[in-house]
Formats: sequence, structure tokens, C-alpha cells
Amino acid sequence: MLNGRMVGAACLALVMVAGAGSSLLMAQAKKKAGSKGAGPVPTAADIESAEEIYKTKCAVCHTLEGNSPIPNMNFADGEWRHGSTIKDVMHTIQNGVQGTAMMPFKTQFSEGEIAALARKVRSFDPKLK
Repeated sequence: MLNGRMVGAACLALVMVAGAGSSLLMAQAKKKAGSKGAGPVPTAADIESAEEIYKTKCAVCHTLEGNSPIPNMNFADGEWRHGSTIKDVMHTIQNGVQGTAMMPFKTQFSEGEIAALARKVRSFDPKLK
């Protein structure tokens, strides 16, 4: 027969094991996502901010639909000169492209906003959806 103290200790042990297991799964999922070039996960506020940033800063050259008539500025044609992973696109946004009109934005936007912008930019390419 189990007494109350033994049942409580057993429940506590199960909770600790379950908690450690879920932490391990979360860490593995983050590591796996990072290895695929997923970059940081933007917050809802980052996504909302990125929508406005795209309209005011990016659409001037890339158009609102991302289908600029200038090939090197078109996101919808599937041509990615600087890489198409989230991390590649973030790098381009952060550092710009020397010798082109693409300026660096790393000092103007947060990493979360840049991650959200990278996801938005990639969403224009039907091959990446």
C-alpha cells in the first residue's frame, strides 16, 4: 500500500522527467530548425512591423508583390543570387549588396524584424511556399 508521501514523490518524479523530456525536445527542434537555415523565429510584433517596413522601405524597388521588372530585384522569379534560405536572405538584408542599390539595414531593424522580412521576401517565390 502506498502512502500519500510516496504518491506525491512519485508524481513529482514523473513531472520532473516529463519536463526534462519536453525541454530536450524543444532544444532538439530549435537545433534542427537552425541547421536548415531557418534563422530566428520572429514574434507577432516583428511580423507586423516587417509588413509596414516592407511597404515603406522595400516595395519602392521590389514592388508590393515582390515581382520587380528588374531581374535582380524580383523575388517571384525563383532566381536567388545570394541564397534563398532564411539565413541567406537575412544576411542580404542585414549587410546589403556592395555595388548595388541594396543597402545594409542591420542598424535600422531588429533581428526579429529582419527575420520576418526574410520570410516575407521568400513568400513571393512560389517555389519556396
